[in-house]
Amino acid sequence: MNKFENLAIEDDILKGTYDSPVTGKIIVEFDLEEEDPVMKNFSGLISASESWIGKLTQEKLNELKRKMSLELTDSAYAGSGYKPGQQDYDGLAAELTLVSICFFQDAAFSLVFQAKKEYPDMLIWCQIDEDLEIEDLVADNP
Repeated sequence: MNKFENLAIEDDILKGTYDSPVTGKIIVEFDLEEEDPVMKNFSGLISASESWIGKLTQEKLNELKRKMSLELTDSAYAGSGYKPGQQDYDGLAAELTLVSICFFQDAAFSLVFQAKKEYPDMLIWCQIDEDLEIEDLVADNP
């Protein structure tokens, strides 16, 4: 059974939705990084993504948010003379809201978060590997 719903190709990317107790209802995107793909081209990526998303537990998502908040907060205050405290880290971790997951052909996945108070008008891209470890973290305008 397909875990992903409302799948449709738009601008060479397969887009849809996913809903679970861990993620809530979010957008999912599958990018083969090729021009004019057809639905059947995505079957392998969808299958791998279903397997991967099953590993994303609430505990693992919370752990990722804690690690992200440490890295983002330390980076934001680097060189400012301000030493972030636990409440700074906890506040950002609590604010991080998962809004989408992007799956790529090369086994890379990006969790996309919003933190409207700390990062207004920005998205936070957290690229993770198959073991659910952070590979890259970027806050950027959408």
